[in-house]
Amino acid sequence: MPFFAFSQTHELRLGITSGFSNFTGDGSVAKSTLNGTDAESYYTNNPFGEKRGVNLGGAINYRYIFSSNFLLGLEGAFERLQTKVDLEGDGFLNDNRGLTKLNQQFLNVNPFFGYRFSFEPMTMDVQLGMDIAKTLSIREKGSVETNQGKQTDFEYNRGSDLMKLDLRPRLQFNVNYDRYTVFAGYAWGMKDYTSNMIGSPSTDARLRVFRFGLQYQLLPPVAK
Repeated sequence: MPFFAFSQTHELRLGITSGFSNFTGDGSVAKSTLNGTDAESYYTNNPFGEKRGVNLGGAINYRYIFSSNFLLGLEGAFERLQTKVDLEGDGFLNDNRGLTKLNQQFLNVNPFFGYRFSFEPMTMDVQLGMDIAKTLSIREKGSVETNQGKQTDFEYNRGSDLMKLDLRPRLQFNVNYDRYTVFAGYAWGMKDYTSNMIGSPSTDARLRVFRFGLQYQLLPPVAK
């Protein structure tokens, strides 16, 4: 702790993250069908939706800034990423409607490097890294509504076999003022979610993630 407290180049932050995510590629869809006969057996035929869902998460972030303003860092996070897909099919044609949310929970490690620009009294970090995202769970949560207004909710647990470990290059911009940081970033998935589906087509669906959030520096900022 004394090493961190008196250093001018070490920073440690806690943060909250939001944003949105969706799937891209030929295997992603805007609309899908619902399989099963009742709420206990319902599941989405293709859950990899192009519609954006809302993300939530928390992270701890450490970085070292060299005297040249280059930086190296590491972030650990817990995140829930969400995507959406509309439901249609033979049972939904007469003004019926449905929606599936695919909620994925990850433990994410993000090693990164970058550069710090100074705009007194603020600084801006431009960083490039890699999300190494270990899947904890993948669950569908959806609902269908008849044209008479009757709604049926369902859940389906897909475990973690669809994507055990996702890799996503990540670009992020941070604006720092005193102990506070606001940030925005984008990560694009490299791995195909359809590859582990039984009977999946020869198309790919990859996850992309847009993030924004707020961080608080735990150590007092020291001017270099």
